[in-house]
Amino acid sequence: MRRRSAVLALAIAGLAHPVMAGPAAAPDPLHLRYCGLLKGCGLTAPEGWCPSALSGGVDGVRYDDRRCAEARELSARGVRNDDPVGYRLYAFLGHRYRVEYAIDGEVAMSAARLTYLMNDLPLAARLLTRYQSTKYAAEYLDPQRRRFRGRKGGKLTGEADLIAGGPDERTCWYFGEGTSRIGPWRLRGRSLMRFEFAPVGTDPRRVAYRIRIVSTPTNAFLNAIMSFGLFRSIVTGEVREMVEDVTKASRALHAAGVAALRAGVDSSPEDEDKLSALRRLP
Repeated sequence: MRRRSAVLALAIAGLAHPVMAGPAAAPDPLHLRYCGLLKGCGLTAPEGWCPSALSGGVDGVRYDDRRCAEARELSARGVRNDDPVGYRLYAFLGHRYRVEYAIDGEVAMSAARLTYLMNDLPLAARLLTRYQSTKYAAEYLDPQRRRFRGRKGGKLTGEADLIAGGPDERTCWYFGEGTSRIGPWRLRGRSLMRFEFAPVGTDPRRVAYRIRIVSTPTNAFLNAIMSFGLFRSIVTGEVREMVEDVTKASRALHAAGVAALRAGVDSSPEDEDKLSALRRLP
């Protein structure tokens, strides 16, 4: 691990000090955003990665508490900045343009059931497809089940990493990229999402959730579109719909029973065992 980090450090440092004749090349924008964010937010960069020429910050960016909130929290949670995922993450957070979405709500579903399904995304996708009109799909891409690929009908496809937290903590940080169809727009890009949930008062069968999404448009035109009120309302509507779909599918399973799955082409004995366990939860 130490040797791999050293090799990566040399590769990144080489971006700042290219060996070439003639005028110095323009700094790599990714490296500039990475170093500007770490310096501006008071985070420590790996030794030799961020010379002063790359640490002055991105034009137009104010590194205040709001801008630095996610980077500081993720750093405190142990999200490293000296591996490929961390490097892309902190460079992403240092982008000049930034749009934030906030979605809060409550659903009639227990925290135990939501945790169970979030710990098995392929199972959740099959359940949603069985009981909802939209086809969902999900698969894990690593043995640790931290990276996954997912799809929601023809509206959303992408890959993401669970970079901090987890369903059992009831707080998850996902960082990924994908393609989405939002109303008349079709966009591709990266996003960081924080999803947290908790029981509502003393009601064990109702949870409140809070979702925060950060996106970084590549230019001022896209920034204006993604900040537009209509676009925001469509995005929040799509996210709420996915949470509601999970709730409705869980209720349908509880009402119909696991035996009803045997009529589905995707049913398997393993799924029936898992969903029987889900039904036993409050």
